[in-house]
Amino acid sequence: MNRKIALITTKYGSIDIGFRIGSEKNVSTTPPGIAHFLEHQLFKKQEGDALAAFGKYGASSNAFTDYCNTTYFFTSTGNFGESLKILLEFVFKPYFNEQNIEKEKFIIEQELKMYDDMPDYRMYKNLMSILYKEHPVRIDIGGTVESVKAVKKDMLVSCYNKFYNPANMILVFSGDLEPYEIFTLSDKLIPKNEQKEYKIDHIIPNEPSGIIKKSVTQNMTVSMPRILIGFKDPSNTDGTEDTLIKEIATGMALELLFGRGTKFYNNVYESGLIDDTFSYSHNSEDTFAFSVIGGETSEPDKLIEEVLFTINKAKQNGFKRHDVEVGKRKRFGKFLKVFDSPDSAAFSFAECNRKDTDIFNIPTALKKINRDILI
Repeated sequence: MNRKIALITTKYGSIDIGFRIGSEKNVSTTPPGIAHFLEHQLFKKQEGDALAAFGKYGASSNAFTDYCNTTYFFTSTGNFGESLKILLEFVFKPYFNEQNIEKEKFIIEQELKMYDDMPDYRMYKNLMSILYKEHPVRIDIGGTVESVKAVKKDMLVSCYNKFYNPANMILVFSGDLEPYEIFTLSDKLIPKNEQKEYKIDHIIPNEPSGIIKKSVTQNMTVSMPRILIGFKDPSNTDGTEDTLIKEIATGMALELLFGRGTKFYNNVYESGLIDDTFSYSHNSEDTFAFSVIGGETSEPDKLIEEVLFTINKAKQNGFKRHDVEVGKRKRFGKFLKVFDSPDSAAFSFAECNRKDTDIFNIPTALKKINRDILI
């Protein structure tokens, strides 16, 4: 299958609720959820929904909003140029209609209420609310029902004009494509009069180093109790090699401590303390970083005890040199696997670019990781 993908990302996400543009003296503030609302709204065109237009050419399109970016993309096996035209036209030619906006409010409100009935979502939401006191990462990406109700057309237009500037965006292609043809077509479709660079100051409140409280419990109807353990990282990332090393090393440390095949995993799995829902992850951005570990368990307190014991033991004894080398080879294998798929290659390129990191610096950073860095 000759699969191809195009994606366009704006460096505008859910945490961007306070910002200053260019030479502006005053800080602009918006209700939480504006970035996510814009993502929904851009698909609404005067002639109909943009998703239907992609379908005419056999393409599949979607979008998502994260903490720091909003991304629109499509995949196809043919008619790539036609689909690219649709993508760039609906992103750069928004249609803001009061009636559509009011309809979208209802849709997003229902979406937020639906998520509130999902145990995993509530668990994550509660965790973020006690990890962070001031940072907007503690607020749901979609905002709240109250903040969505507060959205106005002029807010959407203002945020669109500020953040959907080509100078603040990334366009990525992946697949069997002719570069010159695609670049020429893109150049024709991207509005030239909007390509004015200006500095965007993302205003983030000072976040205390501690946490709000140690735990929060939510009673819901579930077949098995669930738990999520969070670790707040006080340091930031800035695109340098040191921060890239730290990000890779944190992921490796989690894998070495809790990955399948580790002593921890085998013991707690065989004892029935965890099942296949057990997972761990690390999220690192310019102004925040945190790790989460958890899953379903019949004994939440016991699992917390085992996780903390494993971490403290590693702090005291370190990692075995052999395990570190195996972990590095495994991580390098994951890096190479990214290029097996046009989709994973495109999203990885976009993420690295957004973080001011060259994706091909990952192997060099990986070589520099050792036992001391992991601890």
